[in-house]
Amino acid sequence: MYKRAKFLWRIQVKSDLYDHFFTFFVFLNTITLACERYGIDPELELFLEGTNIYFTVVFIYEMFAKIGGIGTNKYLADKMNWLDGFIVMTSIFELIYTAASGDSGGASALNTLRLLRTFRVLRVMRLLRGLESMQTILNVMARSYMSFVYITMLMFLFMIIFTLLGMQLYGGYW
Repeated sequence: MYKRAKFLWRIQVKSDLYDHFFTFFVFLNTITLACERYGIDPELELFLEGTNIYFTVVFIYEMFAKIGGIGTNKYLADKMNWLDGFIVMTSIFELIYTAASGDSGGASALNTLRLLRTFRVLRVMRLLRGLESMQTILNVMARSYMSFVYITMLMFLFMIIFTLLGMQLYGGYW
């Protein structure tokens, strides 16, 4: 009975629907993170704090469901899970620190801690894993980054040469 339940859990965690479902939550979380700004209305700030807690709980569930479904070793074998785990741990730390200090993020040192929420936006990178054309573009860019370095150095050299030439020809006239 236990093996059957674990097998069904593993199938659920590895399904595309499961991945798309939580990717949708990442998208929603990115939208709510984009709503934060200076001078925000208190009602909207309270709503965003509530959604922060809600998304944190959802992502905690996702992490532990994956660990339970595929096991710790396979979970840690995927680098994207390392990123997700780090983001979940920082979110948990932020919630615990907020609850312990009683501060919801005024002008204290917690603002620095709230910056850790920005790492949640990096979860959108999981979309790149599913798009084959984007992976092709990223692989080409990774293979040819040294060419970009050489082209940049050449352009910088041209800028210096023409700057010196311009200073010699026109320096003192204007």
